[in-house]
Amino acid sequence: MGTRFFSYVRDSRVPLWRKLAGVMAVVYFLSPVDALPDVLPILGWLDDIGVLSAAAFFMVREVQRHRPGVGTDGMPLDEEGRSRLPSSVRKSV
Repeated sequence: MGTRFFSYVRDSRVPLWRKLAGVMAVVYFLSPVDALPDVLPILGWLDDIGVLSAAAFFMVREVQRHRPGVGTDGMPLDEEGRSRLPSSVRKSV
């Protein structure tokens, strides 16, 4: 899962907001400004846990669905993101 996560983060086809979802959840957790303040004994902590768990589920699902090296047409890509097949072959497929 770790190597897939790093390939997900490095992939230029993935939008920036999807990459930063986990980071923003941690920022929300550490921020003193919350939807429910942490001075409320249980409710204040539950909203932080809810945001962190939702972000974790989102990131795990995104990384599992991510297919590095496969283009939108299902053909393999090279390191620069170009199709490995010649254009004459791609047109006939």
